[in-house]
Amino acid sequence: MKVNLGLLFFTVGVALVLLELLSPTLYFFPAGVGFIASGLFYYFTENFTLSALTFFILTAAGYYISFKHIKRVKGLKSVLEELQRQDGVVIGKLDRFTYEVRFPLGAAGEEVWNAYSEEELEYGDRVRVIGIKGNKLVVEKVS
Repeated sequence: MKVNLGLLFFTVGVALVLLELLSPTLYFFPAGVGFIASGLFYYFTENFTLSALTFFILTAAGYYISFKHIKRVKGLKSVLEELQRQDGVVIGKLDRFTYEVRFPLGAAGEEVWNAYSEEELEYGDRVRVIGIKGNKLVVEKVS
């Protein structure tokens, strides 16, 4: 049984794109697009060299774009990195050690986060982020 490489590449590409739908990382999508394009190219031309070149160029361009430009879109990790060493204001108390803290984020506006502190805080206290513990920011009171 002869397998057409073009259909095989196309199928692998579609599988990678579908796998990307389950993972919000953009790791599989560029390779999937490269496989789809090279599979279509090979199916119609049967030129393996040009098909492989198409795959490598499109995949490299896709990864370059995703890491260089799409990476700038803020996700949780980049917001947390931006909040490191930031000052905020306590706007509420949730329990003995957990507080709601508002942080100004420049052009992005303001964000309210749950923060953990072992020292007693009051409404209006200024706090600084000193770390991250689970999904809470760890803060200390600023004098």
